[in-house]
Amino acid sequence: MEVAKRKPKTKQEFIELESLTWLDLILPVTSLPDRYWTLPGAAGDWSLKDVWAHIGDWMKETRRVLPMLLRDEKFPASIQRFNQEHYEKNRKLTLDAARRRLELERKRLQTVVKKMPEERLLGNRRVYNWISSATYNHYAEHIPAVTRFARSMKRQMRRAGKT
Repeated sequence: MEVAKRKPKTKQEFIELESLTWLDLILPVTSLPDRYWTLPGAAGDWSLKDVWAHIGDWMKETRRVLPMLLRDEKFPASIQRFNQEHYEKNRKLTLDAARRRLELERKRLQTVVKKMPEERLLGNRRVYNWISSATYNHYAEHIPAVTRFARSMKRQMRRAGKT
């Protein structure tokens, strides 16, 4: 992913990159009927609902650990364990709840970024890595699979005459 390789030079560039990459993630799936959002295959065995819940969980976790990052504290972090635990917790989450949670967590993290001094955001390597990994770099990680899934579902809809 090209977007994941580029570090913004200013906070405004960070905000713009987050917004543009967000659009790259959501535009392929916005026209899909809800019934497709709960089918596996959007990211391995995960559905789009699972991916949305997963991204929202990482945004929330980023806000939780941010004070520790700013104090340069160490803390244990296991990506695989976090993903598995939260996948299990989110299995019964409704699609609407997953969408609302992601929207809420994104707004909350955007607020944090907007209020954060540019030097803290871009000058503190750990802070920048966590926030970019929870936002545009995370979206970029999921964009190829989500886009393939959306195209596949749209082909199925056309074949079934349900455009």
